[in-house]
Amino acid sequence: MKFLNSITTLCIGAHPDDVEYGMAGVFSKWTDTDFVVLVMSDGGDWDKTTSYNDRKKENENVWDMFPNVTGLLGNNQDFVKDQPEDDMINFIETNLSDYYFDTIVTTPQEDSHFEHRMINHLGPALCRRDSKTLIEYRTPSTLNHWIPNHFEPLEPYNYEVKKAALRKFTSQQKAPYFTDKTLDSFHHNFQCSKKGYQIVESFKIIESFLK
Repeated sequence: MKFLNSITTLCIGAHPDDVEYGMAGVFSKWTDTDFVVLVMSDGGDWDKTTSYNDRKKENENVWDMFPNVTGLLGNNQDFVKDQPEDDMINFIETNLSDYYFDTIVTTPQEDSHFEHRMINHLGPALCRRDSKTLIEYRTPSTLNHWIPNHFEPLEPYNYEVKKAALRKFTSQQKAPYFTDKTLDSFHHNFQCSKKGYQIVESFKIIESFLK
């Protein structure tokens, strides 16, 4: 079974844990899709509590949980805001040239975190030559006026795997969005619950070429 019929999906995050917070349940659910996770910095600009190696190890511990996930923490310690958009595009196209992605997933444009908005800009540029499907995944800082149009129902098993993965981000466990109550709220959608889906991950399909 494949995620939206995608063979190979590139998932881009500004920081370690962005992608996993938004779609680790999908990794667990759709095991026939290969996911390549690319993290464009080693953490937030003002976070001095962790090092590049700390966050890299956390990410690797999570990626090791999923046989269908390959991960790359890019550009060493550079923060997203210090990288021009064309440099980030060149980095991706140069370092991931061995892959062909039929789907690209990014953070939303309608997001309160400016580095998430910068990552969002990469999506259209990476799709400029090919008929790739472009999708946004929901983050903890996604604004309420962002409207998802695709929901992935998760079975309790997928959700437990996801929560186990998020617990491996040990440096972030005191963040308010890592509490059990907040996680449960993040995965709840009222309209979905009326239809029997109690746990979902939320996406916005921007442009689709999937068959």
